[in-house]
Amino acid sequence: MSGVAANALQKRLLHDGLPVRRLWLATHAWMFLPAAALALSQPVPQSPAFWRDAAVAGALDALGNLAMVAALRSTDLSVFGPLNALRPLLALAFGWVFLGEHPTPIGLAGVGITATGAAWLLGDKTPNAARPEPRRMASIVGLRMAGLALSSAGAVFLKRAADSGGVGWTVGIWVAMGGVLLAAVGPVGRALSGRASEGQGRLRESMPSAPKTPRSPGHGGIAFHAGLFLAMQWATVVVFRGTLLAYSFVFFQLGMVLQVVVGRVVFGEPAFGRRLAASLVMAAGAGLVLWRG
Repeated sequence: MSGVAANALQKRLLHDGLPVRRLWLATHAWMFLPAAALALSQPVPQSPAFWRDAAVAGALDALGNLAMVAALRSTDLSVFGPLNALRPLLALAFGWVFLGEHPTPIGLAGVGITATGAAWLLGDKTPNAARPEPRRMASIVGLRMAGLALSSAGAVFLKRAADSGGVGWTVGIWVAMGGVLLAAVGPVGRALSGRASEGQGRLRESMPSAPKTPRSPGHGGIAFHAGLFLAMQWATVVVFRGTLLAYSFVFFQLGMVLQVVVGRVVFGEPAFGRRLAASLVMAAGAGLVLWRG
């Protein structure tokens, strides 16, 4: 639920003219104090491997979030969310290689069914769907896949950190490291958010259906996004500790039916029947994993 709400709010904030990097910098700033409180409520981890793994996870996730939310600007919400179903395949590969995780045959079938639903969405040819110009398509696809790959790789380190240092400190270091990285990669962040420096000014790329004079998003929306994202990250780390990495990402797809509905109701996105059916296929895969994974 929090992931669906966070994606919808991200799209709204981007539509209002907030640059991607500024969104994530402000989000990490709002998350810092509550995340620090959560960390300090638990014993300090003693394993050096924990600090390395948590820091690497924070860095990879920060870059992945920049890339994926930059892609969200030019993608319908009801396609963007369900396409996360490609993550279980990436997580399956990373978990197999780096964590020695091996799903059961039924669990593997559930992962495959979930990915089939994503492939159905990839074939969406709806004329009215939010779609960039052909010359930018490769860039958008590259951002989306880079974001998925970075976040899936980061999940390996996040799971290892949670196993050795607990949930509170893992989330705390993840928030702090992500904020530091976002502050340090200004030029990269501006490029990913569609803003490049030119002399003393900036070139602004227009967003699909964005107003000519963007509204300045209030702090309330960003603070709410930070709360949603912190809750989602906490829940994600808890789930990582309790099951295989690939299964975790399959379970997250259970909320994608709601994301398609939100895309239709809030943003008026097309092809509701097709996208809902694809999301139900993903939910069936998740159900199979829950049943006998």
